[in-house]
Amino acid sequence: MTNSPPSKVKRIPANPSSVLASGVDSLVLTIDVSWSDTSFFEYLGGQKAIAKQEGKDIAVFLGDRESENRLLFSLKPFGHKGHEWMLQGDGYSLTIGAWLEPQSRPGINATIRSETLWSLGPETAVNILLDLLVSSGARIRKVKPSRVDLCVDYLIPEKQWSRNLDKYMVARAADDAQRRRHKIFSGFSLGKGSVVGRLYDKPLEIKQKSKKFWMYDVWGIEKVPEGFRIIRVEGQFRRTALKELAIDSATGLFDHLDNLWAYFTKIWLKFQNNPGKHHLLRKTLPFWKTIQNGFHGVQDAHPLIRCKSLQTKKKQLAAQFYGLLNSFIALEQEEADAAIGQETTLKNSFARLGNYLKQDGKNEFEFNIDIVSKRAKYNKAKAKMSKTYFQRQDLGFPCNLPIKPDNKGQRHG
Repeated sequence: MTNSPPSKVKRIPANPSSVLASGVDSLVLTIDVSWSDTSFFEYLGGQKAIAKQEGKDIAVFLGDRESENRLLFSLKPFGHKGHEWMLQGDGYSLTIGAWLEPQSRPGINATIRSETLWSLGPETAVNILLDLLVSSGARIRKVKPSRVDLCVDYLIPEKQWSRNLDKYMVARAADDAQRRRHKIFSGFSLGKGSVVGRLYDKPLEIKQKSKKFWMYDVWGIEKVPEGFRIIRVEGQFRRTALKELAIDSATGLFDHLDNLWAYFTKIWLKFQNNPGKHHLLRKTLPFWKTIQNGFHGVQDAHPLIRCKSLQTKKKQLAAQFYGLLNSFIALEQEEADAAIGQETTLKNSFARLGNYLKQDGKNEFEFNIDIVSKRAKYNKAKAKMSKTYFQRQDLGFPCNLPIKPDNKGQRHG
């Protein structure tokens, strides 16, 4: 452990049943960049060739190699998922693509390490990285959060921390599970998709897994007080959920961290009394209210408003239809004992599917009636999105939605 806590930590003194610290514990970014020339690529390419020849990582600098504005990284002798170069440093991990102008995939994927986020604060950590890229020849086009983990570390009496808490859990997650280590209860995990929640004994996790003993400096204590536990409450948001919450840039994320935490702890997950009763008869437990208001000490933050895109639904349906059409044509070819590799076209495939449906009793009249029925469903979704737009506008939230409000700009009730 170091002798003093990181300088940018948001911390409340360690009183019984109190928040010890809160912040961003994980941050993954996609960065769209263009490069003024190929000199940085040539530098990385030459160093990677040496790394391959020697069969080991080799040191490279990010930033102005002739000044103090630089940072040392280890360059791997291999790339990663279509990116030519993979760099690992004490504070950052990067993969960089070998193209000068933005493409469909981001030019850079960046992961900022936990200790860097706690010691510098997320905004400073991101700005340092961007400055290093700019001084290496990059022009920053857009910085988007791909994943962010927000957390509150809470000092709770040991007798209040038990597996029985799940009786009071109200969550939007379809999946949840108790966490155990050597058959000893250690916490809960919730969700498997674009939003994931976790509650767990952080000192136990540090001891058994992460070895992040510097967190004690963040908490401002030498050890966990007798009769207490330090529980980490963690909300993980991936790109899909962030877009649905209108967070589309790093700046937007930093402007609304407290609102994102409010969404996680007031909408997505709550602990309330009177299990099994109607929701109007249930009240949030006191410890959870402390956690709701514990992120950077912001009281009563408004939750962000989530809205799923019709475009996302359309993309999902198209992908499903494409897969089903492939299966249908494959079955037809197999029944006809066609040669393996026989070519067809989408147009021909659609026609064959249409002929089959007509033989099965389907017709255009029923098809159009069904379309009208489905449009009623999606029209309701569009009205909800329009309402969401104005709600976000009134609260000062980002308002970027895949559709505009109705033409007259009228609010829907």
